Parts: sequence; C-alpha cells; structure tokens
Amino acid sequence: MEWLVQTDDGRTLAVEDAGDPDGRPVMVHVGTPNSRHLYGRTVADAAARGLRLISYDRPGYGESTPQPGRTMAGAAADARAICAALGIGRLAMWGLSGGGPPLLACAALLPDLVAAAASLASPAPYDAAGLDWFAGMGPGAVKDVALMFADEAASRAEYAQEREKMLATSPGDLAQEMRSSSPGVDPGFLLDEAICMQQAYASGIEGCWDDCFAQVIPWGLELARISVPVLLMHGRRDEAVPFSHGQWLAAHIPGVDARLFDDEGHGTLRENRIGEVHAWLAARL
Repeated sequence: MEWLVQTDDGRTLAVEDAGDPDGRPVMVHVGTPNSRHLYGRTVADAAARGLRLISYDRPGYGESTPQPGRTMAGAAADARAICAALGIGRLAMWGLSGGGPPLLACAALLPDLVAAAASLASPAPYDAAGLDWFAGMGPGAVKDVALMFADEAASRAEYAQEREKMLATSPGDLAQEMRSSSPGVDPGFLLDEAICMQQAYASGIEGCWDDCFAQVIPWGLELARISVPVLLMHGRRDEAVPFSHGQWLAAHIPGVDARLFDDEGHGTLRENRIGEVHAWLAARL
C-alpha cells in the first residue's frame, strides 16, 4: 500500500509498505539516491518472517516535498510523523548506506518509538574525531564535497548533469554500469536498484543534493546518547563507504553489536545479510 503523509510543517512524505501487511513493523531508510520502493529478496525475507517493511521517500526524492537545509536529525521528526499517521507506536528500523545516518538519528532521538536499529554500510559523521573521513574514497568524493562548500550553484549544476545522464540511460544499461563496481551482485538486484534510483531522481536533484550535504554538516545528534539496541554491519571490501567508517561507528555507539566482514562489499552486504538483519530485529520486537 501507499500513503501520502503530511508533516507538521506542511510537507508531504510518500510512504509505502511491503512484506507481511499484518506483520511487525520495520521502517527502512534507503540509500542515496534511492526511492521508497522495496523489492526482491528484501521483501520476500520480510514476508517469510512476518515483518511489515515501511519505507519512504526522504524529502526531495520521488513524491516527497523537498526540505532545503535539512539535517540528519530532521529524519526523526519525519519518522514520528509517518508512525503517527499509520498508528504505529513501536517499531524496529534498518538503514543502508546514505540511509544509515537517518537511521542513527532515529535511534538517538526516538528511544520511545524505536525498539532496535540496524545500520548497514553507513558513513560516519563528517566531523568524527580521529577519523580521516575521505581515506579510502576516490578523488571525486573529495572534489564533490569541496565544491559543495565553495560554490553551491556549481555543485548543484554538476548534480543536475549527473541526473540528466542517469535518466537518459535505460535501466538495463545503468544496471550494467553498476555491475562493474559491484562484482558478484545479482543482476536482477542491480536492475531493481537502477529503476529505484531513477524514480528517486524523477522530481529533481534536491533529495540527493540535500542528502549528501546533510552528511557533511553537523548531524544534530549525539551518537553517545543512543540507548536502544543497535546492530552495525560493514564490509572491508566496501568501495563506496570506507571500512574505517564502520570501525569508527562500532567504537562510538554504546552497546553496539558490530559485525565487520572481510568478504563483503557495499553492494553485497544487503543482498547477502538481509536475513540476518531481519532475524536480529525480529528478536527485539
């Protein structure tokens, strides 16, 4: 099912659920860029375990209203608005990649709502003490962040060019491009990912640009205040979010259950470990 949820400040959030419609609720925070649509093994595993997955387009993606200047902490208010609209008083959550910081914001700021949280391949805060945030990333990442701070208009123009290129590419060709950096990932999974990325970009660049900028400004939360159970997963072969980010988060989230894998990459972690994630969350609901 799909809903359009209204926030207190007048925005619209596009929400969708999958899995077992009568199951225990689990909110999903998707990556960057990505849409609310869930698919494949993720949905099948949730349905088999009696879990109802609730996902949403973050502000500016898909059918959700943009929210210029948003921070990671703002995700907590949006999650609460969605749960209130759907009549949910307690749930678990997981977040992947760019959905990791919003997931951690909810874990830190909504202990009354979040029973447990699972973070997969999440970046660490940009201002993380003792972490070389760019170590292990390509030179393009350094350039992109520098441009965000130095010339916002030019940065947005580059995002717009990337969006136009992506939307002009067929989902099949886009999936093939992604396959070169995600060896071993199921082609059907990559095709679904390509479609969802295009859906995320359909309304413009605001969702992706604001997502990326929110990662490199203060998040508006303290990880040390997290009091709910947290599962953290990261793979040493991750070429998108360096393994050191996972190590840093594992050392700074209180009581975290950290599972750091030598043989997982950014693309394989969700595909290979989603059953483990769902089982861990289900045991805490």
